Amino acid sequence: MRQAALIFILRCLPLFFTLLGLADCTVITNDTASLVNSSFEYIVIGGGTTALAVANRLAVNHSVLVVERGPDLVNDEAINDPFTTFGTPSPCHFQIQLAPQMGFNGSRMIPMTYGSCLGGSSSINTMIGSRPTYAGMTAVEALGNPGWGWNEFLPFMQKSETFHPPNPTQHAEGANFLAVVHGFDGPVGVSFAQPLVAPTLQDAAKNTTNTVFEGAVALSPDMGDGFSGGHYSSYYHHIHFNKTLQMDRRSSSAWSYLYPQTEQRAGLTVLVGHRINTISTSGPSEAGENITVTGVLVEPTGGGSSSAFNASREVVLSAGALYSPAILQRSGIGNATFLQSLGIEPVLDLPGVGANFQDQILLTNVSFSIAPSANITNITGGGEVLLAVVVAHPTAIDTLGPNGTSAMNAMLRNISAEQALSTGGIVGSKTLTTQAALTADAYEIDHPLIEIFYTPGPTAINVWAQSVLPLSRGTIRINSTDPSVDPIADAQYLTTEVDMVVAVAAARKVSSIAVTPPFSDLLVENALAEAGVPQVGATDEEVSQWVLSTYTPGTHPIGSNSMMPRELGGVVSPELLVYGTTNLRIADASIVPLSVFPHTTLGLYGVAEKAADMILQTATENL
Repeated sequence: MRQAALIFILRCLPLFFTLLGLADCTVITNDTASLVNSSFEYIVIGGGTTALAVANRLAVNHSVLVVERGPDLVNDEAINDPFTTFGTPSPCHFQIQLAPQMGFNGSRMIPMTYGSCLGGSSSINTMIGSRPTYAGMTAVEALGNPGWGWNEFLPFMQKSETFHPPNPTQHAEGANFLAVVHGFDGPVGVSFAQPLVAPTLQDAAKNTTNTVFEGAVALSPDMGDGFSGGHYSSYYHHIHFNKTLQMDRRSSSAWSYLYPQTEQRAGLTVLVGHRINTISTSGPSEAGENITVTGVLVEPTGGGSSSAFNASREVVLSAGALYSPAILQRSGIGNATFLQSLGIEPVLDLPGVGANFQDQILLTNVSFSIAPSANITNITGGGEVLLAVVVAHPTAIDTLGPNGTSAMNAMLRNISAEQALSTGGIVGSKTLTTQAALTADAYEIDHPLIEIFYTPGPTAINVWAQSVLPLSRGTIRINSTDPSVDPIADAQYLTTEVDMVVAVAAARKVSSIAVTPPFSDLLVENALAEAGVPQVGATDEEVSQWVLSTYTPGTHPIGSNSMMPRELGGVVSPELLVYGTTNLRIADASIVPLSVFPHTTLGLYGVAEKAADMILQTATENL
């Protein structure tokens, strides 16, 4: 068992660092009084996954203020240790109660977890090293986003990354990689665990996956190569091996872009414990002109007096898919009719704000008991377990077969937009029909239909599954102008027929895995029945009932300020500028219009790097 280790960093002590010749020091404070006379070129709203990456790049040669509502938890071992049991409470763990969601016998009340501290959800997530695919980014670009295809996006993911190749022992135990798709000098550490977790289990999982999918799903040389569809592999995570401590550590956004001495920035100030009330705007002076953002109004998270800060260049909104739309709406940017119903004077009528909200569903209520003979560290992982040590990405044809794939293609190309329109999840029918057709195109290339991942444990092995490209569309809407009140988040899970078809297919494959050797040889004889998972050969009605009764959020919320044409309900342009503004950008998961990041973090670092590059290019042009 690893020994807990506290990690301390030197705080910004100007005189001390000046004497050492290290004056380029980031300031982290919770005191607005110390910032009264400060001026900033850029203000970044949020201190989470993308926010700190954007701020780091901008602050190399510019003054930047980051405003984060949560605390600075630099020494919290529950966060820094990647082997902390997933879901362990910490001051960074928060939940938002979703609006009532679809259930088997009526609606269900389901919470969604998110991170609220420096690093945001990258400080509490499962660190799964997933990337989007060529097919997925092709769909994003075809939606009206030139410059966002795989070939253009990959360099920004590489820029963020320091990939640590597997050592000879890890490689012999099944860890693979392709050097050409990785970066080796970026801030974010990505690697396989040292030592590789449960290699015997990993080998059994791979062999059984191959058998269940009749050889159609094969071993990948690297699941991050853009072509993970139809493949499985051992998985890397955004973790890194600390040579001083001789242990693996979480590569959160904070520990990648903020805390290390090499990432200190003289121009960067991080204000923690404060939330944004509203974004301040001016103009337009004439009809048809864009509005200009001038700064932000902030207040202590625990309550207290407000403070105003101005930005001379741009404001970058990076509060995430749950909260970025809420900040815009409180600031008068959104659907004008809706804003007026809350007594908010609209400054910019932008109906897509808070629409197109989406999340994958997870089938997580699946634990198969380990046979006594299999209770060894190479199968259980011992005390150091990571989620998803082996991952499979079956395609539509792999999962549904030719006839099922043809039926799904027809569903997608003839999808009804009635449900999404009725709830406000889309601003017009064309939004969903366009996205569904692009999703069908992506499946025809090789985009994964589902994801299956294996996780060891002391007494049971989890085999979870999730959808990858849901078509159900929901909303984020405020119901109060009080920034301390959570918005109403409604994911509308499983409200399209195609999403239910995918979920049922995923559940069936999980059942098949449990009874197929060599994986089944690791389990007790009645593992499938004991787990309560539908039996192989169960009816569609039985499987649907189980899915609707047990699914959980994928916790990869996206899309609520989507990057797509304004007429489709888009909120930002391909340059991430909010339509109708001169200098307000959004750089977080809310801009991703389709759920092409099976797990969002590594893709979002690419979004952050691309956003910073575009912002700096604008600054250069305006010199």
